[in-house]
Amino acid sequence: MKRKTIFIIFLLLVSFLLPIKTEAKTLRDLKNELAALKQKKANADYEKQKTEQEISNVSSNIEKTTNKIKESEETIEKLTNEIAELNEKAKQRELEIKEVMHFLQISNGENAYLEYIFGAKDITDFIYRSAISEQLVSYNDKLIDEYNETIKNNKKKQEDLKQELITLNQKQEELEVSLSSLGKELQGMQDVSLSIDEEIVAQEKVIYYYEKTLSCGLDEDINLCGKVPYSGNFVRPLLNGRITSVFGWRCYTRNNGTSYCGYHNGIDLAGEDTKVYAAAPGTVAAILPQQSCGGNMVFVHHNVGGHYYTTAYFHVKNINVRVGDYVDQNTVIATMGGGADTWWYDKCTTGSHLHFAVATGLYMKEYTSWSTYSARNINPTSVVNFPGAYVWFSNRVTRY
Repeated sequence: MKRKTIFIIFLLLVSFLLPIKTEAKTLRDLKNELAALKQKKANADYEKQKTEQEISNVSSNIEKTTNKIKESEETIEKLTNEIAELNEKAKQRELEIKEVMHFLQISNGENAYLEYIFGAKDITDFIYRSAISEQLVSYNDKLIDEYNETIKNNKKKQEDLKQELITLNQKQEELEVSLSSLGKELQGMQDVSLSIDEEIVAQEKVIYYYEKTLSCGLDEDINLCGKVPYSGNFVRPLLNGRITSVFGWRCYTRNNGTSYCGYHNGIDLAGEDTKVYAAAPGTVAAILPQQSCGGNMVFVHHNVGGHYYTTAYFHVKNINVRVGDYVDQNTVIATMGGGADTWWYDKCTTGSHLHFAVATGLYMKEYTSWSTYSARNINPTSVVNFPGAYVWFSNRVTRY
């Protein structure tokens, strides 16, 4: 029996002493990743500037198109008035034509026309009268032709302008759609750029901690110079509370009244006590203050049962720790936030609560990108014991 007990103790010691298999990373690696992130930000800033210029150009084209539409509408109105005037003149011209026709043909038939010509006193008068008659007939034809041509040209021009107006309106709609698309693209770039800025600040703090506080060498494995303390298990991060939103796909209404559907990479907890505890012993990995979607964020590294994890605490109010601090499960790392006093910067909160998330591996140590962290998120209830959704718990350790 004594030998068996010694063997079990030996196995436990070996499990504590053997290094955990993880990706070796040095301070130099972190600095290279930071440089790559800064280059990514520079590229994002360039794309943002280019998009802003495109938005400016499209806005200018919309203004020009709007002015052209206004000019076309004014021209159409002018042509409409001109056609109305021409119609009035046409009535007068018609009277003139009738008078000429009356003189030449209508009143006494074709004979009056001939009598006028053959009533000449001599050959000179005959030629004169013939010429006058021909001029009258020619004038009559010219009046009719000019009238018809003017009406025809004006109507065609009016139709052309109406078609141009339709085309311009379509162009304006297309430009406005393009402007809306560019606006959304720019908003996305601003979100990405903001996220990059925040990641850069967080990584700079982590590098400073390893380099200045722990004095890690440039090519030293940071997992060795910044050891994460071992713990046996996780406990709940609140003294009492309940799950108000589960892990996975969900839709909800934000505090600003907008509806949102997306993947929830953690669980939301509400409770009467606002103290937020570390879910297990570990070291504070990163602090991201006043994020636009998540508020104040705290990330803690853990070695639980021989596996590395990163727990995250979002929407917190007052943060009581700093990057590099060692914490245990009794350390109050922050107080719950997410209420109206943080809405001016935290756009994703729905009220006072804690967003609690768990990811595999060590964020800001084994990997630094936000996308990798998001991909490594797991359902917290798979490693931390919670009762079902909306069921209250009254302490941190009772199992359900």
